[in-house]
Amino acid sequence: MNTNQPTNQPFNPTVILQRFPVLDSSSDSESSALSASNWRKTERLLGQLSQAFYQISTQKTLLEHEARGLREALINERTRRKRGKPLLVQEPEEYHGGGVVWSPRKVREARDRQQLQVLEEEQVQLQKAETSRLREEAREAKLREKEMRRQARAAARIVREKEKAEKAAEKASRAAARRTAKLLQQAYKPAQKRKRSSLKATAKATQKKRPIARPQGSGEPQGAVVGAPPLRSRRSRNITPSTRYQ
Repeated sequence: MNTNQPTNQPFNPTVILQRFPVLDSSSDSESSALSASNWRKTERLLGQLSQAFYQISTQKTLLEHEARGLREALINERTRRKRGKPLLVQEPEEYHGGGVVWSPRKVREARDRQQLQVLEEEQVQLQKAETSRLREEAREAKLREKEMRRQARAAARIVREKEKAEKAAEKASRAAARRTAKLLQQAYKPAQKRKRSSLKATAKATQKKRPIARPQGSGEPQGAVVGAPPLRSRRSRNITPSTRYQ
């Protein structure tokens, strides 16, 4: 079947669908799968696809025309640049129109003037480029210097904060040490007082003990305390009582 259609007729998706064979259905439910609504959806999708193809084709044609025009403009610009500039010849003082024949010396002088003009223009362009480069370098140097100053300020600020923190920590440590020493001193005084009280009580208890009698004839006087156990502290250390308690 011929599927080619004239360009002046609308797109007919039925012609394309006729190229695909229709499979035989195995049941009534499968034969009724493509209902009227499914056919309308399929036709609508085919219409959208055809429209998309048309838009892409149109854009492609426009881009080709644009590229061709740009290519021709580039060729013309290159051709124009290749053309030589007119010589800067000086017209004679008494010129009344018409053709003028220039001598080789005049032509050579005109070419020299033209070459000198080209060199001057190139020198001006180079000078402008050098000025722009120096200006850019100065701007970059200024930015680097500014960044270095910022980093120096940040480093100095960090050092100051560190020194401040160290001083605060040292001050807090000294204050804690003073508080600890004060607490230890306050705790030590009651302990010493209790220790002295304990020693006094022990000495008084020793004096109140009854004397042990000795047999007569011994060199020791009667009524003396013999064999009294030594006084010991809580840590089992010997205690020497003061003479005023004896």
